[in-house]
Amino acid sequence: MILAGIISAVGLLFIVFKFGVRRVLSFDIPVDIAVTALLMYTLAGTYSGMMAALLGGLIVSVVLFIMKQTMLREKPTLTKTDTFPYRKLKWITVVPCLHRIRKHF
Repeated sequence: MILAGIISAVGLLFIVFKFGVRRVLSFDIPVDIAVTALLMYTLAGTYSGMMAALLGGLIVSVVLFIMKQTMLREKPTLTKTDTFPYRKLKWITVVPCLHRIRKHF
């Protein structure tokens, strides 16, 4: 049960990271919910399957939280332009909280 949860969490984290880690970290809560729901759907049917799914969801949640607190991430923003289209999606880099705290000491 524990091994199944760890393996499924690692496998889904690899798939999520293929989308680009910096851009995925801006949407960590929806990704966490989607991964946990997918694990619960695929491993449903037995008690050990549900416990493996919850353990996998917990691992994904902890990994995404730690990465969001320690890594640079990119956040989408709309910027104004003078030409058509007048709004353009641009990815800006966000500095994590821990880097700002270390800077002051």
